Amino acid sequence: MMAHSLMGMLLLAACGVRYATSIAPGIISEHRFTQLCRASINCNRPLELRGRRVVLAEALRVQRQDNLTICGPGRIDGSGHSVVQVEGTGPGLRLIDLDIRHLPAPDRAEKRSLGACVFCRGRGTVRLERCRVTSEAGFGLWLVQRSRAVLRECEIIDPGRTAVAVFNVAKVDVSKSTITGGDPHGVCARGEAYVAIRDSRVVGAADRACYACMSARLDLARTEVSANDQSAAAIQVEALRPGDAARLVLDDVVVSEATRGRGVSVAGKVSVTLEGSNELRGPIDSAPAVLRELYL
Repeated sequence: MMAHSLMGMLLLAACGVRYATSIAPGIISEHRFTQLCRASINCNRPLELRGRRVVLAEALRVQRQDNLTICGPGRIDGSGHSVVQVEGTGPGLRLIDLDIRHLPAPDRAEKRSLGACVFCRGRGTVRLERCRVTSEAGFGLWLVQRSRAVLRECEIIDPGRTAVAVFNVAKVDVSKSTITGGDPHGVCARGEAYVAIRDSRVVGAADRACYACMSARLDLARTEVSANDQSAAAIQVEALRPGDAARLVLDDVVVSEATRGRGVSVAGKVSVTLEGSNELRGPIDSAPAVLRELYL
């Protein structure tokens, strides 16, 4: 009887009743949060945190045909491989007005296991609106395979690795957002990945603001970039292997004075399109990168 009553309350909470945030003042337990997410999916209604905090030891997984929206204000901390992991072929995950923090763990000390704050794979889809994203040791946003992401009015702040990593044939669309820091890069596109950034800032990366290689496509419009490596370009695109063909589109892009190295560099079979009025701190050069594992 008690279990039945609890599930009923969870379903009511996820379907809009204000009971959801009164059951655990301040912090929602991982178990309760998982139940609320499942109830929200079943009801096809948003889950509202209303200022509460969630602490996760394992990633929140959105799979199969799931359609989940989580609304803030609120904070989600996670110490697993990722805070959220999205896969499957459904509408996926939508995060609104949230502070999402990925914390390190002693059992994930190897670089390949450092993970990400938001991890998306398969044909998974994630949309973030007005969110703050960070990872103390891993990627901020990590997309692989055929996954998709949309960021609107977000901040990705000083992650331990590259801030936005887009691999394989994944795609990301960023607008009105700020990507700060990243080691080595602010944004990295590899394989046949597609990155579109508009009306945004990508600043303060250790090596490059934006790096694309193989047959990736990088489109920047009305965006400011900067990076801290004196020997590197703020924007670098390379297509050096047989069969590679990359593309770079710059439209009203500003390489800021804070950049310590060159502005833009391309190497190999790279198609470059310049539109609008770009401020690139000098001509585009053709010097290939010295390091070969820049995307890590």
